[in-house]
Amino acid sequence: MRPIFILWTRSFWLGILPSLVIALDIVVSVVAAVASDPGLVPPVATLIGWLCGGDPVVIEGWMLRSAPLLALVIAQQRAGSARPYTSNPRARP
Repeated sequence: MRPIFILWTRSFWLGILPSLVIALDIVVSVVAAVASDPGLVPPVATLIGWLCGGDPVVIEGWMLRSAPLLALVIAQQRAGSARPYTSNPRARP
């Protein structure tokens, strides 16, 4: 079975990338808790709040609650006879 370029897959856009974004916010939140800096806000939630006019705390909560769904997207996309990923953009779907 020929590999497929990872950026052409739904599991990347709907699962892996959002999970990495959530992980970045979690890391920043943990660093803020360890550094005892309550003014340090999650960067991705803040950016989304700035772009959409929402509250970063609410957006961060939504992001954290959506993490299990994103994991299910990845699991479903990789189930069965899924093609392996590659970093070569010449690999066609």
